[in-house]
Amino acid sequence: MSYYCAFMRNLLLACLLSYIAHAQNTDPAYRALRTGEVVEAFTIENLVIQRDAGVLTLKNGMVGFTAPTVGRNTLAVFAGEGEFVLDPPHPIEKAYLKQTIDQDTIRETFDRAILLFTDNTAGEIRGQFKSHPPDPRLSSLLKDFRKHVRDSSYDSTNLDAEVLRDLLNSRQTGFFSAYLHGRKHSDLQFHFKPRGVAADLPSPEEVGVVNRDPSGEQDGIWYLSHLTSELKANRASSEEENRTVQAETYQVDTVIGSNDHFTASARIALRAVSDGERVIPFDLLPTLRVAKVTAGGQDVPFIQEDRKQDGAFYVLLPDPLARGARLELAIEYAGDKVLHKEGGGNFSVGARTSWYPSLNAFRDHARYRLTFKVPKRYTLVSVGKLVKEWNEKEFACSEWDSEVPVAVAGFNYGEFKKRSAADETLKMFIEGYAVSEMPDILKQVEIGGMSPSRLNESNLIDSQNALRLFTAWFGKSEFSRLAITQQPEFSFGQSWPTLVYMPLAAYLDATQRYRLFGMNRSLSQFVDEVASHEVSHQWWGHMVGWSSYHDQWLSEGFAFFSAGLYLQYIAKSPQKYADYWEHARKQLIDRNEYGKRPVDAGGPWLGLRLSSKKNDAYQPVVYNKGGYILNMLRSMMWNQKEGDAAFREMLQDFVKQYLNRNASTEAFQAIAEKHMTASMDVTGNHKLDWFFRQWVYGSTVPRFKFTPEVTSTADGKWLLKATLTQSEVEPNFISLVPIYADFDGNPVRLGVVRIMGNNTLDRIQVILPAKPRKVMINAQHDLLEL
Repeated sequence: MSYYCAFMRNLLLACLLSYIAHAQNTDPAYRALRTGEVVEAFTIENLVIQRDAGVLTLKNGMVGFTAPTVGRNTLAVFAGEGEFVLDPPHPIEKAYLKQTIDQDTIRETFDRAILLFTDNTAGEIRGQFKSHPPDPRLSSLLKDFRKHVRDSSYDSTNLDAEVLRDLLNSRQTGFFSAYLHGRKHSDLQFHFKPRGVAADLPSPEEVGVVNRDPSGEQDGIWYLSHLTSELKANRASSEEENRTVQAETYQVDTVIGSNDHFTASARIALRAVSDGERVIPFDLLPTLRVAKVTAGGQDVPFIQEDRKQDGAFYVLLPDPLARGARLELAIEYAGDKVLHKEGGGNFSVGARTSWYPSLNAFRDHARYRLTFKVPKRYTLVSVGKLVKEWNEKEFACSEWDSEVPVAVAGFNYGEFKKRSAADETLKMFIEGYAVSEMPDILKQVEIGGMSPSRLNESNLIDSQNALRLFTAWFGKSEFSRLAITQQPEFSFGQSWPTLVYMPLAAYLDATQRYRLFGMNRSLSQFVDEVASHEVSHQWWGHMVGWSSYHDQWLSEGFAFFSAGLYLQYIAKSPQKYADYWEHARKQLIDRNEYGKRPVDAGGPWLGLRLSSKKNDAYQPVVYNKGGYILNMLRSMMWNQKEGDAAFREMLQDFVKQYLNRNASTEAFQAIAEKHMTASMDVTGNHKLDWFFRQWVYGSTVPRFKFTPEVTSTADGKWLLKATLTQSEVEPNFISLVPIYADFDGNPVRLGVVRIMGNNTLDRIQVILPAKPRKVMINAQHDLLEL
């Protein structure tokens, strides 16, 4: 490189860095929030701060304020003696708290706290106490707090930017957060946020308590609920709107270098959902560094701290957005850590929702136009339809169009070998991508024939069969193609619109898996199920989205059911289908090393909050029990004449009604009630409240005892007399229990018995045409039972 070229490069780099320094993190209000020091203090006694169900009592001590920003105090430091109490008003939250911390009310004493707020907290304190110069200890506590929460290992959220969001929007009613150093729990947080406490779940709930203790048994969200007033008025809903903007289209142009470095630009068209917003948060991997943001050709300032700090990305608009207003932002960024080289042409694609600046991932359904330039030796497979391919010097280039609005965009990447098939029946193209070599982690294993691409066609055929079955049951897919792609992650699958990430285990045959892991029954079952499970997400999760973490079972539980349905139709032996549900049942009711049963942690409605160190119940409850719920509805809707017709009609109606929309649990209940049979109307109000209360929101599982006796009758027939006992349930718990007779190896349903509470029915009688081999209940895993 010549001296002149080197000089010009350094000059351009210096200019770029100077520009970035001018545009990034320089807003005066933001800088004041970021660096503000304690400037005044108050000696306080018995100050009560109540926000909804949470009550903080600052019994005695000092409170120090930082200087006002935009005319308002936003941060206070407390040192002294305090107590926090929260008594959950909702029975589900009360029960969950009991499971989490062995008590149904939170009561924690603390000796110091940081209060962040944009409401009138400062006015409450000023109105009762007199100010005086601050104690140096308060400044020391603030410094420690900032160091702690700004560390990237703690959280990438920028608390100062979140405060600025409210300060610059006069229409916001204000939030309150307390970070408590408790005597039992050193990092306990209480939040009262009208925008939502946990937007990343996503969740619209405004009140929450979080315990940060990654190595402890009580780490996680203790309480997350809507306002007490909303609960009392029966207005709490997952469909509550708390977005500020909505993405409508993305155009993302990405270049991946030979060193896996990302250079990209994104044009995002958005629409304001609420009034007055100036600060817009984006989900972008902190190692992807933003260089420039523009709107209408004008530079726009932004916030993005160091990648090792609270490096979340925010755009700061010069003027507030009015509801319904549209805006297009252009964002230039570059960086690393999106791709991880695994050897043998394998790459792990990380940051699957944050490789581009995304808004409201899984909540917005937007159109995507994606362009990629990658080294020629590699193949990139994206969501959507391939529009065109071309070469530029050392790059292979491709352009993709999502064709329809989708909730998220992604890609897979590697030295792929491709197989494809056109399915005329489905009017779809089905593609398979896999590499020839194993990743480095398996290269040392000396087992012949270990090449993922060898089983590419097998996975392609399984996926095609699943597509055909699900089309018949759920309705036609809105997508024109589906790519089944291998990834180096061994036992983790994922599905994006038109793009499935298949685990490496699915590209090993049974002999290879045996040589590697022996008779691992769980692994074999996983491989049998993963393709159909992930393919079904094209319907459950993408064509039909989910409103909040409460409703994610509508995706994962439905996919679990779908994988079972696939086994029922495809497996050579019906035992495989029975084993699938029995394995699911045992995962729910078997006790773990702490003596906990996953099913007791709560209903599927609690979603991601079901994971804890003592009882990691998320997958068993959301997946397995969610699937069981759908199977129970299937059983209740079945009849001898039309079989599953009513159930299939319900599922197809659900897809039609919520195509490219997000459904809530309440929305699905309404669809189920629309198609329910007369026998399901057990309370006489044409509602399924009883069923959803028991199975979706509750954690009770009944135990049954069935005692049949078959005797001959005088006219040559056979009389079945039986007793049925239900136990370990609440007094109003209702079960519809099918009774089956096996005459020739195929169970035949004789009828359904309704039983309520802890009860025994001893007058069950049925005349049979022949002597059965066996009489039983629950032959098709119609009900989850102990």
